[in-house]
Amino acid sequence: MTASDDTAPPDSPRSLDQILVSLASLDDRVAALDERARHREAVIDRLHAENRELRAGQDRTLFDPVVTDLVHLHDQLAREAHGLRERGQTRLADLLAGFADDTLLSLERLGVEPVDADVGDPFRADLHRPLATVDHPDPARDGTVAEVAAPGFRDTVTGRIRRRVHARFFRHVGPVSPEGAATPGKGS
Repeated sequence: MTASDDTAPPDSPRSLDQILVSLASLDDRVAALDERARHREAVIDRLHAENRELRAGQDRTLFDPVVTDLVHLHDQLAREAHGLRERGQTRLADLLAGFADDTLLSLERLGVEPVDADVGDPFRADLHRPLATVDHPDPARDGTVAEVAAPGFRDTVTGRIRRRVHARFFRHVGPVSPEGAATPGKGS
């Protein structure tokens, strides 16, 4: 009687070689399955991140009209508070200024922060919206912020300027000549 490969005794060399080959084959298959699983997990993670990003963008787009209205409300409240303060109605001015601050808090919750400028800051087209010029004899002041009329606003997630700072800028004018005409200057 001749023993076939399938019926070889378990401790025979032929049987051990077959087991080792089978185990190596199983190792290769498990490694391939593991690699596929890792790839699948990476794809799932990437898709999940993209989905979150799309939803966040969709939510931000949904709130764009609200952000615009809150910016306008802030400007109006701040303007009225300033006018009341100039007329001596400080109590009402303080109340409206508090409401303007509340709109800033609401904007911050929506991911929008105020951006301000200081007097003397140089003009930046990406940040400033010039409203008017203010004549000034100092040439070093030419093209710098003279007065901020309204703050700008920046998206905290993207860093994109949603509205530029509204400001008036200094313009250099030379001294007046004896004939009454201004001496030509850099801003004339």
